[in-house]
Amino acid sequence: METTQKKNPEEKNGFMRWLMEDDSPEIGIASKEPLNEYLAGVKTEFKKIQWPSKDQLKNEFVAVLIIVAVITVIVYGIDLGLDKLVSIIKG
Repeated sequence: METTQKKNPEEKNGFMRWLMEDDSPEIGIASKEPLNEYLAGVKTEFKKIQWPSKDQLKNEFVAVLIIVAVITVIVYGIDLGLDKLVSIIKG
């Protein structure tokens, strides 16, 4: 004889209880903070950002392009080498 245990629909297992817990940080959209207060905080934080100068931005952009080009050449070289190696193994 098989007995099935009926669970109370109000009773949640551990995982579901964990999902339903309100442990969100009290900042930003996840909090109960009104939207206008959140946006005022965002505006305040944006004023603290130190934006790069035009010259710094140009230099970093060029550096990124050079790094991408070098990595591209390295990956291409590895690809050619592996292609030749596979061709030699296959015969």
